[in-house]
Amino acid sequence: MNVETAIMPVAGAGTRVFPSTTSIEKCMMPVYAGEQTRPIIDFMVEDCALAGIKRVIFVTTERGQQQLSDYFENINPNLQAQLKRLGKDDIIEEETERRKAFGLSFEYIIQPPTKYGTAYPPYIAREHLEGEDRFALMGGDDFVYRDDGTSELEEAIKLWGAAGTDHVIMGNRVSKAEGPKYGVLQVDDSSALISIDEKPPIEHVPEDPVVNISRYLLSDAIWPYIEEEMSNDRGKGEHHITYPINQALANGQTFQVHPVSGVYMDGGSFSGLLSASLYISEHPKISR
Repeated sequence: MNVETAIMPVAGAGTRVFPSTTSIEKCMMPVYAGEQTRPIIDFMVEDCALAGIKRVIFVTTERGQQQLSDYFENINPNLQAQLKRLGKDDIIEEETERRKAFGLSFEYIIQPPTKYGTAYPPYIAREHLEGEDRFALMGGDDFVYRDDGTSELEEAIKLWGAAGTDHVIMGNRVSKAEGPKYGVLQVDDSSALISIDEKPPIEHVPEDPVVNISRYLLSDAIWPYIEEEMSNDRGKGEHHITYPINQALANGQTFQVHPVSGVYMDGGSFSGLLSASLYISEHPKISR
């Protein structure tokens, strides 16, 4: 099972980490890991590289494109000139090697500020996927951390090949009491998805709930339902991927649920960033 492209929606306003996001994109907020500081998005891109992904498509803002390009592609020429003047050529060399190590190509699609929701990014990225019958869709302000240096995404891709389902959805185990805060993945005895139940009452939450973390492995069978969703008027112009997923389920498509074995990190809030920093500082990776 090969998946070559990951779409990453990273155009959010970042209201939970305001006013920091008036100057830096939410996905670029830093996680402090011992002596190393890395933006949230770096962990996601690393996971893609380890999983054999060849290309990442960022659906972002104009400002986001500049910040992401500065971090993952060519070093900003003004910074490079400043480092050279300071005699820091070794830093330039190390940083250039870090970027090459990903082995990925990057593309950028600018999302209009008037469009919202998790279904819109794959919708506008579709024309970039010509000839590909499957892709990964990964939310932009969280990540799954595994201190053994392995890839959660790679494990999910292997599951997809073994399960033979149309799609895979990744989830995180939480306590029953926490279930009503999330989109709960209702599953059958074989961990096949039945429905996504958004913020259900406690009586509808399973004893060992797995909740949606906005990580999907999708085949081209999903496109008719995404297109249908984009033609619907839901009031605020928000189009979320959970609607086409539930429609696909209702029409017989299959989704295997992959509960993550790594530690899920929500980097979309200051408390989440702090928790991630503390955990990673105490559990450094064995290897990168």
